[in-house]
Amino acid sequence: MTSRPAPPASAPAERTPQVEEGHYRFDTYLTRERWISIWHQIEATLRSQPGEVLEIGVGSGVFAAMVRQFSDASVVTADFDPALKPDIVADVTQLCEVVGEGRFDVVCAFQVLEHLPFEQFLPAVEQMAVASRDRVLISLPHWGYPVELDWRFWKKRFSLSLSRRLTRPHDWTFDGEHYWEIGPKGYSLDRIQETVSRAVDIEKAYFVPGNSYHYILECRVRR
Repeated sequence: MTSRPAPPASAPAERTPQVEEGHYRFDTYLTRERWISIWHQIEATLRSQPGEVLEIGVGSGVFAAMVRQFSDASVVTADFDPALKPDIVADVTQLCEVVGEGRFDVVCAFQVLEHLPFEQFLPAVEQMAVASRDRVLISLPHWGYPVELDWRFWKKRFSLSLSRRLTRPHDWTFDGEHYWEIGPKGYSLDRIQETVSRAVDIEKAYFVPGNSYHYILECRVRR
């Protein structure tokens, strides 16, 4: 088994708030590609017909607002940074100390877990699994070169969608926000899936069509 790489020496020893004021601007953050990802996040969540959803990371607020509007589900947000005004202040690696076990139908973390050192990745997924009664949804960044195709013809009677990322050997270093991404050395897609599979069962995994930078894993908890 491949050993886990140590955190980059340049990374801070403790987690500190990384979201600057104005980060979630419409013109810079909510790009067309990110809107596509949010649509897939919402669709994956609503497909399971949840009653209660826990979103790790406050983000732009669009996901929570849309799930509330288009379903009867209640959405609770959790973040370790109180300045972002989450419903619950909690670190995902210690989540169950705050929310308890099996409280939510869906626990999701979209573009969040890469902000943790990799040695905290599995503990975070394990905590999400314990807090969930049913589903765990995760979205992660995949480094590399996009290969994307979206072809439709004759009222979508004929269609083809392709979304992938091509990678090459690359040493990832902490960039001020992400401790790691899928693709570079030590963080292969196989390794990420194997790590997630230690905590939950992966039912579906895919590059987001139209935004191959985001990779979604739809998982079910083991009971």
